[in-house]
Amino acid sequence: MSGLQYWIGKLEAEIGRELGQAVAIAPGGEASDPARSLWDTMEVPGARLVLRADSNDVAGLLTEARVIEAGQADADMVRELWSGILASVATGLGGKASPGGTSEGTGEPCALRLGEAVLHLALTVAELPLEPEAGVARAAVPVVPPPAPERPAVERPVGNFDLLLEVELDASVRFGSREMELKELLELGPGDVVELDRHVADPVDLIVGDRIVARGEVVLVNGNFGLRVTDVAEPVRRLESIRCLW
Repeated sequence: MSGLQYWIGKLEAEIGRELGQAVAIAPGGEASDPARSLWDTMEVPGARLVLRADSNDVAGLLTEARVIEAGQADADMVRELWSGILASVATGLGGKASPGGTSEGTGEPCALRLGEAVLHLALTVAELPLEPEAGVARAAVPVVPPPAPERPAVERPVGNFDLLLEVELDASVRFGSREMELKELLELGPGDVVELDRHVADPVDLIVGDRIVARGEVVLVNGNFGLRVTDVAEPVRRLESIRCLW
């Protein structure tokens, strides 16, 4: 399996997970038009992925995935949503993404399909070299799958904990917040945008009671919003969210 085929498979799995639907990426086909392309660069273990996507077709893909409604998104919204999805994809691959990559080279054309939507991509895979030691020649890092992260052992709280395992709790996800004057609230109307204090790539909070019990990334699961947990509070902290039951 070539490096290109390997990363196409990884992108296919991660993008499909983010959209909540199976996608298929096949090498070949038409290259995206540079005049209307979105560029993103991903630094992942062993490689740098430069991804060029056709901006018009991205809107069709997001509509097919029910991320946005047809005709309801402008170019800036498509750019922001696509960048957020790729940032989560890069995190899932063990790396990070930066929008607006340079258009070095044309890359290998690929076609991403979801239902009736076809997204024309161009993918460039560059191996990252190792940092050379004194007197040692620079060597290339082989493209290998990143190791799966190990789940830390969760320490079970002591006491009558088992009695509470069947208790149902209301959990909510907080995307962000802001302070508003009463005048601003009274003047709100359809179409107004309330800007929050959190970037689209920042993790969101999972809240039980008045406590943050976990943080994670927003994903789509069968057309519904979901939360992929990336960080959790200590078990004792999580139990503090139900202190009113003690």
